[in-house]
Amino acid sequence: MAAYQCDIVTPEAQLYSSEAEMVVVPGVEGEMGFLKGHEPLVSALADGDVRIKNPGSDEVTHIVVQGGYVQVSGHKVIILADRAKAKADIDVADAKAKLADVEAKLAGMSAEEAAKTTLPADKAWYEVLVKVAQAA
Repeated sequence: MAAYQCDIVTPEAQLYSSEAEMVVVPGVEGEMGFLKGHEPLVSALADGDVRIKNPGSDEVTHIVVQGGYVQVSGHKVIILADRAKAKADIDVADAKAKLADVEAKLAGMSAEEAAKTTLPADKAWYEVLVKVAQAA
């Protein structure tokens, strides 16, 4: 199959840039997959696992994303995520500890107080990190 460019960018840095044979992203209405030559598209992303099939092999790269958008053209996929981390770089014990810390902080707040913080987004981030890291 033909390869095309895939880039994953966060506000802090470009996390990933390589050729891909296929990219599957977590869309807000379900997963979407893209091959070279896909019609142009811009769509919102859900929190989850981006799977990138590397050209000429069965190897798949997993990148966890939180929020953002995907932009597809016939020759390139660009993922603009609020947060992103390679599955291989996830420390499950650390993510679970941070999740427990955030949950403890949220337990001591009203919903109104919590809404004024980043804690709900942090909780969702650590939950998706743990979920993807523990997936087979």
